[in-house]
Amino acid sequence: MPLFTAWLRFFGIGLALLSLAGCSSLMKEGRDTWPPVAAQQSLVRVTVTSQSYISHRPWQQRRPVTQTAIGVIVDDGKVLVNGLLVADHRYIELETLDTQRKQPARVTVVDYEANLALVEPVDRTFLAGRKPLALAEEASLGDQLTVWQVKPNGDVVPSDGQLTSVELGVFIQDNFFLTYRLNSALQYRFSNQTLPVVKDQALAGLVLRQNAAGQTIEVIATSVIDHFLKEARDGEYHGFPTAGFHYGPMLDPQLRRYIGLPDQTSGIYVQKVIKGGPADRAGLKAGDVITRMGDFPISNTGQFDHPRYGKTSIAHLMRTLSFVGDNMALQVYRNHQAREIGVVLDHRRPDEYLVPPYSLDQKPEYLIVGGLVMQELTVSYLREYGSEWTANAPIHLLYYQQNQDYLNGDGRDKIVILSDVVPTSYTIGYENLSNLVVVSVNGRKIGKLNDVRTALASPVDGFHKIEVQQHPKMLYIDATELPQIHQLIQQRYGIPIPSLTP
Repeated sequence: MPLFTAWLRFFGIGLALLSLAGCSSLMKEGRDTWPPVAAQQSLVRVTVTSQSYISHRPWQQRRPVTQTAIGVIVDDGKVLVNGLLVADHRYIELETLDTQRKQPARVTVVDYEANLALVEPVDRTFLAGRKPLALAEEASLGDQLTVWQVKPNGDVVPSDGQLTSVELGVFIQDNFFLTYRLNSALQYRFSNQTLPVVKDQALAGLVLRQNAAGQTIEVIATSVIDHFLKEARDGEYHGFPTAGFHYGPMLDPQLRRYIGLPDQTSGIYVQKVIKGGPADRAGLKAGDVITRMGDFPISNTGQFDHPRYGKTSIAHLMRTLSFVGDNMALQVYRNHQAREIGVVLDHRRPDEYLVPPYSLDQKPEYLIVGGLVMQELTVSYLREYGSEWTANAPIHLLYYQQNQDYLNGDGRDKIVILSDVVPTSYTIGYENLSNLVVVSVNGRKIGKLNDVRTALASPVDGFHKIEVQQHPKMLYIDATELPQIHQLIQQRYGIPIPSLTP
């Protein structure tokens, strides 16, 4: 073969390879922006400016923070996003992906436990003509799900992942819901806090979190979103239900023999019934063994046979597959006999906890008494100790948070603490005090912050006597000096002084 002919053939092959590479690049770019029309019509960019309070200095706010997310248009012209995105929000704005039109928005429903929220444009016509994204059927193990990211220019970037497991995941403190786990990783190059996950062009979930090192993505499961949307549809949102008891496994053979539970019977051991909760009202007792919930037998580890996922925690059965007001039929083994108990499920609001699990969208309540700062203990306060707050926060305060359902017989609605001291000439000797549990004021037991106001109306011999659980046990403030002290604090530090009048 002549050299010139061989060179032409080689050059032709090279051009062909370059052409194929170019086609591959175009195909990849096309995939990056797929599907441009359908997705852009069902998604909007959501920009939220929020500003939270500093729990350790409850009169002070942090600097504003602005975050962006990709919201999903659902029924009734509302947009679905992660709930924590709108926490302590000051301004919300929607932006269409294709036309970049913008519109202020407001929150219509938010559930911080399930980390879901609905927002709507102030002008309801803003989303007219847009296509709501239908909710998919529940995914199955092995399914391919797609995460939709969005470029700054509005192009949709899909990332595929296989569903490898379905399990309970942690949402917010002590709240567990079903999650999908995908074997994929996201490039957070677009800094969007909420990302939709789709299956066959329908909404399958929202990204909850990702583990870049482990190449996994956790997704809020379809059933959780379905429950949220159904509950929000009638305009009266009740939240996710609870039964109001703590349980443990029935694997200990000694415990089984002590109770007299037959070998062939499985169930869970009721460790604690929360006072005043649904189970307490229904007559469930600590020491009972629950062997069946509704139509499902319960295993010794607290699982039921889900028709799609197999062995699944009963938390999913009670909290997601049931609704507030449902009567959950329990088969209970007590005193060597089986009996039926009907528990009417209810939602447990954060203010019904001894130590509320979160305190959002509201200014923290506090009192200043002669420079002593008092407030009610919350998990938000404990979280100020950083990401390792469960190890770094004061242990005596963690005790109340971790054991609160076992401390409901002491007559306290909340734990009132002396959180800090504003230094003045009147608080010399007290300036280093913090995180003390307030027991009484002027001899009156303190069960909530407002009790302090009531107690301050009756000083003892001209002094306010404040008893705390820790050293120095008793603090004294001259009642006649409170106006001067408070005026000094306002002038020197600019700290607002809440009214001490009941």
